[in-house]
Amino acid sequence: MKEKRKPDRLDLETVRNQILDFACTKHDFKLESEDFPFDGNWNGVFLVKFRDNSGEERLYCEAPLGEHFVRFGLDLEVIEKVWQREHENIFREASGYDVAIYPSHAPEDGKRHCRLSIRAWIPNFGQRIFGLTISNLMDCKKAILLMLSRG
Repeated sequence: MKEKRKPDRLDLETVRNQILDFACTKHDFKLESEDFPFDGNWNGVFLVKFRDNSGEERLYCEAPLGEHFVRFGLDLEVIEKVWQREHENIFREASGYDVAIYPSHAPEDGKRHCRLSIRAWIPNFGQRIFGLTISNLMDCKKAILLMLSRG
């Protein structure tokens, strides 16, 4: 039986460079920070200015060494009273996009800070997968915000 090779630091640097190459063709991506901690993981934050609207987002990336995925994330802030009332609907909306939500444990400044998160598999990683992954993540965030604005 053939043993599967785990991604190494070189693979993660290649993925990082691909993200910059792919993203810059459609939006303005700037690497804001990155970290290669001693455990071998890669954590990157990209500042993204979208050309099709005036919005700006921080895209969080995490690639644990030895795993076969890159996790992408966007922040979402929800007023705590709204979170208490609508969190089940928020989770339901996100699940329709296959997006996980990681809420903060405690509200800060009257708001619940959440991270929307989705994975892309490194073995299949390419421009098309990256574009679909980011689009899905952004669509999910827009749908949640729209749902909350109606509520």
